[in-house]
Amino acid sequence: MIGVIDFWRRWLCEHQFSRFLISGGVNTILTYLIYVGLVLILAYPIAYTITTILGIFISYVLNARFVFRRRLTLAGALQYPVVYVVQYFLGLFLLYVLVEEARVSKFYAPLFIVVATVPITYLLSRFVIARGPAADRRPE
Repeated sequence: MIGVIDFWRRWLCEHQFSRFLISGGVNTILTYLIYVGLVLILAYPIAYTITTILGIFISYVLNARFVFRRRLTLAGALQYPVVYVVQYFLGLFLLYVLVEEARVSKFYAPLFIVVATVPITYLLSRFVIARGPAADRRPE
């Protein structure tokens, strides 16, 4: 059992994109549950907007600490939302198209949006968080 745990620990340390997918999965589950709760009492664009803002905060913490192994900084936290400006507007557009034009359920549409926006989000996140000096790295 210890050998299996050691294997996965080493594998995760060496695979940044895999860590990104794991943290994205955690973030997706949390924000989807928040979205479902909010869409029961709010219009879906408002629920999506609130969920996106919370998801950006959760994503910064997970990506900085777990994925890119950087310290949390005020500068990074202030710059990080830029990553999601593109994702937000793309996601809101896709949400409209899926719900209004394709008649996909407003409960399932955000799941398709996540899959469509993962590659650009990873690249932009890596650029914003991991481009700092090596001194910003938190100790392993």
